[in-house]
Amino acid sequence: MKKTIQLLLLVFVISGTTLAQKNQNVKIIELTAQSFKQKVWNYDLNKEFKRVGNIPIILDFHATWCGPCKMLAPHLQAIQNKYVGKLIVYKIDVDKEPELAQRFNVDAMPTIIFIAEKSKYKSELGYKEYSEFEKLVKSYFFKN
Repeated sequence: MKKTIQLLLLVFVISGTTLAQKNQNVKIIELTAQSFKQKVWNYDLNKEFKRVGNIPIILDFHATWCGPCKMLAPHLQAIQNKYVGKLIVYKIDVDKEPELAQRFNVDAMPTIIFIAEKSKYKSELGYKEYSEFEKLVKSYFFKN
């Protein structure tokens, strides 16, 4: 009986740890102009858009005072968690990094930039429900 209780306790602890690990959020990095040049596009070297790396990128141009941006944030986090290793989400605060917003012609928030190719990107403006947002992610990055 004691061994059965110990075994059940062990199974409970292991399954609880696994569930906790699955529910952990993957950190979304807030980019500065300097980190943007390293991770997305070094516009000092390439005047025309030419992205760094190959993994699909989502850029979230937001502002701390923007209500729709705050509503979209959990969807971005869920997408980052669901597609970990398959895409990366970066946040850019337009008030802290106006030059980056200007380079992508961002004049309203939230503006989401989807980068799948080396020299092209697509932008979407405004809040989207999670299901609609995920459809966009799949259409831009995972067309199969």
